[in-house]
Amino acid sequence: TALIKLIRQKKTKKQKLEKKKLLSTKVQHFDIKLPEEYIPLHQISKSNILARHALTYLKNRGLSIYDIFSYQIGYCEKGRFANKIIIPTYNADEELEYFIARSFLPDAHRKYDAPVSDKNIIGFENRINWDLPIVLCEGAFDAIAIKRNAIPLFGKNISKKLMKKIVTNSVKKVYLALDEDAIKSTCKISEQLLKAGKKLYVVELEGKDPSDMGFTLFTNKIQEAQPFTFSSLLNLKLNL
Repeated sequence: TALIKLIRQKKTKKQKLEKKKLLSTKVQHFDIKLPEEYIPLHQISKSNILARHALTYLKNRGLSIYDIFSYQIGYCEKGRFANKIIIPTYNADEELEYFIARSFLPDAHRKYDAPVSDKNIIGFENRINWDLPIVLCEGAFDAIAIKRNAIPLFGKNISKKLMKKIVTNSVKKVYLALDEDAIKSTCKISEQLLKAGKKLYVVELEGKDPSDMGFTLFTNKIQEAQPFTFSSLLNLKLNL
């Protein structure tokens, strides 16, 4: 009917305006470099006690030697990032865009550190196939545990660059896996993705991070996830 046609036209127009709004982003460049003290962990000597502590920490978090090599994970013995694991992230041109530093000592005063950046990046972009479903998660360890097409947000908010990439790309399915304490962020990101016409799934983590679950359990959660709609979003907002 004419009424249905009018409603569809308004919906399409609204989606186009939302898309245009998301695409109008300005990018500020930060010159990010790995610390001078950075040492790749796949190149260390077995006699290096500090490096062995770093490897043990990663092993306890479920990382394999292949993961360490594949993600170019390293560590620092001195300097600002002393006694910390270094996990770099590269863009599609294999250029360094950011890194996080995580202490591998149990009694560290400051567990996490990172270079100054607006974090307007796409985590692990060089590893992403945009023709397949993607998973959005909070941290680098989460993305490594998920293994398949996982993008860390390095926090609870999605960058303008990543949103623009999702909106303008052929990716159709997006899985959102944020912690239970990030309901407001889940609502905000979900609304943006739904308005952009993406098929969305919100993964129920039940109090655990993907890095705590591991690959097998998280994969089960992915398979159990149901489509997340505007109705689902409304129900989630009502629970805030």
